[in-house]
Amino acid sequence: LGARAAASRCREAPTASLSGATHRLRLDFGRETGTWMPPRWSQSGRHEFTLDVRTEDDGTATIVEPPRPVRGLALATGIKWAVDRAAWRVDQDRGACTLRMVLEHQGLEVSDCVLDPGELSLAIPFFPPATISRKEGLMSIIAYRFVVRKERR
Repeated sequence: LGARAAASRCREAPTASLSGATHRLRLDFGRETGTWMPPRWSQSGRHEFTLDVRTEDDGTATIVEPPRPVRGLALATGIKWAVDRAAWRVDQDRGACTLRMVLEHQGLEVSDCVLDPGELSLAIPFFPPATISRKEGLMSIIAYRFVVRKERR
């Protein structure tokens, strides 16, 4: 019964509680030890941006406030980063809910931290009816390994 009730809340939650809400996203770019990242990528340190988005009924998200640098070399140099579009949805898996958002951006280059234009995928736990986790979520990109294999990193 518990899993079924949670699944029901996940299905109802997007339009009931998230539509029209404004959220501040904190995006932290930098090297993560023990990952696929090349050893020299982002040796200059971490770069953090905030971005305000409003979730809409149709699954899109409106950029309320464009990305602003708040930490690192991006802040010191006044780097601009453009996000063109955003979309969101809530997924349910075994009774747990996850808020997922995709940001389409024009690329970012801060010294040796280079992100090609494309999509950023964000995921964070969501607790219906309206609580989004305050802990760190996941941020990933779609990239190619060995030129042919497409994977999420």
